[in-house]
Amino acid sequence: MILVTGGTGFVGRHLVARLVDAGREVRVLARREVRVLARREAELPGVEFVPGDIGDSSAVAAAVRGCEAVVHLVGAIRERRGASFRGVHVRGTKTVVRACQEAGVQRLLHMSALGARFRARSRYHRTKWRAEEVVRASGLAATVFRPSVIFGAGNSFLPQVRAVARRTPLIPIIGDGMRLFQPVWVEDVVSCFVGALDDPSTAGRAYELGGPESYGFEQLVDLVAEAEEIRTPKVHLPVWLMRPVVGVMGRAFSSFPVTSDQLTMLLEDNVCNIDEMRATFGVEPVSIRDHLAD
Repeated sequence: MILVTGGTGFVGRHLVARLVDAGREVRVLARREVRVLARREAELPGVEFVPGDIGDSSAVAAAVRGCEAVVHLVGAIRERRGASFRGVHVRGTKTVVRACQEAGVQRLLHMSALGARFRARSRYHRTKWRAEEVVRASGLAATVFRPSVIFGAGNSFLPQVRAVARRTPLIPIIGDGMRLFQPVWVEDVVSCFVGALDDPSTAGRAYELGGPESYGFEQLVDLVAEAEEIRTPKVHLPVWLMRPVVGVMGRAFSSFPVTSDQLTMLLEDNVCNIDEMRATFGVEPVSIRDHLAD
């Protein structure tokens, strides 16, 4: 039995489906919304759904019990009431690690993020790094993954770009739009996780995951606009002007597309060397150009 935390999220849905197709027994820790659980059970027959939140230590302990491995995917890209970066990334990871230790489950696959590092500028990356430190100090046979921005069916990143391009008279580009991203397809990320489950030599290692090409943010906007035949003009907005705007709007409206923390991350490169990804997992990552329709 393999437990997947965050199994109803973007990457989790793809991973759970792949594991089920491979004949693996899967358990998913899911929040307590009954309608969501019922829908997930209908979409993925045979998957065991355990109601509970990552902050509920008793629910996590019950979900881990009897498993041979745990895949910890839970993360938050923006803070909301009751779900801070520290609470989700750090305290949540501590809860999972403790449950594994108490249940005698040695194998742990942990989802981090490219850019996670000590003294990172963004709270997202700092707390992702602290979560990694919790995993490294656990004594478990753990593998850490640090993907760049992940794209694929069910993700909101490119659809948000598409929505802005279609609904606004001008497409806003904050700063020069030249900071680089290395978008990686969700199925390639899943292939690495599945490969690590069956390869004990990956324990104690951290792998950076990315696609075959790097793009500036403005280039990604151009790709979406070209694929959708959108001719909305772009406008560059200075960072000094947008910081206070994003700070106020991001706090006032949860639907505002950018938070202050995300703006910080948009202003730094997010790229990596994928030679180890290729060599270890035999994955030849596909281009975002081949999956824009997703």
